Amino acid sequence: MKELWNGRFDSNEDIDLRLWQVIKEFSKESANKPGICFVGYNTDDGVVRNLGRKGAEGGSNAIRKAMQSFPAVENLALYDYKNLKSKVLEEAQDEYSSKIAKVIEKGIFPIGLGGGHDIAYGSYRGVRKAYPDKKIGLINFDTHLDIRPYDNGPSSGTSFKQILDNDDNTAYSIIGYKKQGNTKRLLETANKYNTLILDEEYEENYIIENIKKFISGVDVVYITFCMDVFDAPYAPGVSAPTIMGLDPKKGKRILREIMKSGKVVCVDFAEVNPVYDIDSRTAKLAGALIYDIMLNMR
Repeated sequence: MKELWNGRFDSNEDIDLRLWQVIKEFSKESANKPGICFVGYNTDDGVVRNLGRKGAEGGSNAIRKAMQSFPAVENLALYDYKNLKSKVLEEAQDEYSSKIAKVIEKGIFPIGLGGGHDIAYGSYRGVRKAYPDKKIGLINFDTHLDIRPYDNGPSSGTSFKQILDNDDNTAYSIIGYKKQGNTKRLLETANKYNTLILDEEYEENYIIENIKKFISGVDVVYITFCMDVFDAPYAPGVSAPTIMGLDPKKGKRILREIMKSGKVVCVDFAEVNPVYDIDSRTAKLAGALIYDIMLNMR
């Protein structure tokens, strides 16, 4: 695991331990006990197909590096299912979705590390494999609806249309939506699928109240973060930086309320692009949100 995790060392005493010292490789023998497993989605093939900025294939390792020296969390097992064998979008989604399903079936909580936002279709497929009959609530923290047509093949912008076209037992909500990032056609497509659209400008309690109602109507919840949802100074290392995007602390508080539902079964973080990052701000923000999830796991 040292090729992925190798941080600051104080000692091997429990009181000094950091994440890199306690994380283990996920395997079939991994214990069925409360824990988190990171699954790398180190491809940006979908971003390139969507005419975005290349570089997000390095996002998985950048997030790991941002977290590796965080203090270990007591009584929380930590695993890593490593990165992908193939970076071709369709093959990557197949491999990644199988990993997500295996982690869930072990009773361990998966957190995907991306990579392009086509990770969303892979995460969904993994959740669906693990919960074949459950209604899945899709919560997308994103500036963009990512509901583009895929007549010419999938990309980082097509995941939610792919899901909604083929699975009636799902519901879709977006938090952090901005009008400047979505055409009238995309908005009309989202409305056709009864998407709950929560604008970045909406007051925090209003967002929380409405997302709780959304969650009450589904069985399990999958959360995905496209890091371009956040204001550009906090998340410059993305394919499409957002001016006047979501405030990270507001996003963190909303995430905490969603996690309290007890229905969340998978979270992922996409579009971290270290090529364009500044002082690893974007990777560190993703890492901080992940650590908050770890600290508040039920």
